[in-house]
Amino acid sequence: MRTLPEQHRHGVRKQAVSESELSREADFSALLPTRPSASSVDFVVTGIKELLLNRHIFPGDRLPSETELTRLFSVSRGSVREAMKILSALGIVDIRRGDGTYVSRGGNESLFDPLLFKLIVSQPEFAEIKELRLILEKNVARLVIERATDEEIAKLRESFEKMQALRTQTEIDYEQLLVCDLEFHALLGQSCHNLPLETVYRFVMQYFKPYIADSHRKRSDPYQEPVESHEKILQAIERRDASSIEQAVEYSMEVWENLILGQEA
Repeated sequence: MRTLPEQHRHGVRKQAVSESELSREADFSALLPTRPSASSVDFVVTGIKELLLNRHIFPGDRLPSETELTRLFSVSRGSVREAMKILSALGIVDIRRGDGTYVSRGGNESLFDPLLFKLIVSQPEFAEIKELRLILEKNVARLVIERATDEEIAKLRESFEKMQALRTQTEIDYEQLLVCDLEFHALLGQSCHNLPLETVYRFVMQYFKPYIADSHRKRSDPYQEPVESHEKILQAIERRDASSIEQAVEYSMEVWENLILGQEA
């Protein structure tokens, strides 16, 4: 595990910021934003986020100790602790008891996603969120056609067959249907091999989760639409047919829209 001093990624060496340099307030303060009239907690949160955005620290880096951060930011221990709690809740840092605080590598789920919250409270029109999902899903699917490995396509097939198997059950399992539906889309995101796009797609699908759950309850056979739409997408991917994948995604969106609008009517 490398610590804060090493500043290189993808083979490109960055200007080193050693822990000894960070321990000197004069050097470290040059990397921090000008302190506003905001609270000490906000100042620490903003400072860490900007160090990450400006690539002075990287995922996996260990941050200086609480004592060192207290001195470097010229704030109290309580402010540093509160700031670390906020950054942890946002998924930016990983606090490991007895080991220190590290910049998260992105694998952990944050307790509170401010972007998701902002999207929820903005109350976008249905046409807007439909357009957003359609743009993302078409591009994700196109990249899956180009980049997915045979193993990843096999996982998509396995996920689809799990959903299909639910139809043989005597009782409708809405919870498991939702799990299978979201799993299929999560695998699509992973198989596009574009981490920023996968992250945005996962975020958007999380927003759509209650819509998807409600749409399943719209029909007497809740499995029919998701099974049919996923099958069309999967078949296009298995054939690596770029023209068919767009049609399959558009069909899936049309079915989803009809269910949602029918429900709201």
